[in-house]
Amino acid sequence: MLPRSLNLPMWTAIETESELRAVRVTFRYSVKDPYAVVLDIATGMDDWVRWTFARDLLASGLQHDCGEGDVVIGPDREHCGRVWITVSSPSGTARFAFHRADLDSALAKTHALVPTGTETARIEWNRELTLLGGDAG
Repeated sequence: MLPRSLNLPMWTAIETESELRAVRVTFRYSVKDPYAVVLDIATGMDDWVRWTFARDLLASGLQHDCGEGDVVIGPDREHCGRVWITVSSPSGTARFAFHRADLDSALAKTHALVPTGTETARIEWNRELTLLGGDAG
């Protein structure tokens, strides 16, 4: 039986003014939210920031620059093994360098749990409607 979620530890590097600094990341995926992937990024010893975005955005970003607004993803033009994920919020912007192989592997594991095109069948629509404040009955 396949698991219902993924929690994959990995490393990234945040781009600072003068260098790339290693940062812990947990890549998360759940069949309960099959269209989304989550990156929990360490901001200190016990502090984490969570970014949730479309699984399709990650898949496209591994191939070419894509995304508008809060999350932009694209391959590095000089290092084929690197992918950049840039996240923006009202408090600032951060740019992270990921190993492409790590993201490829994580994405493949999400597709093993929920193949592309089958996401809608995994959504618990009554639960979602209740969360939105509607009547699921």
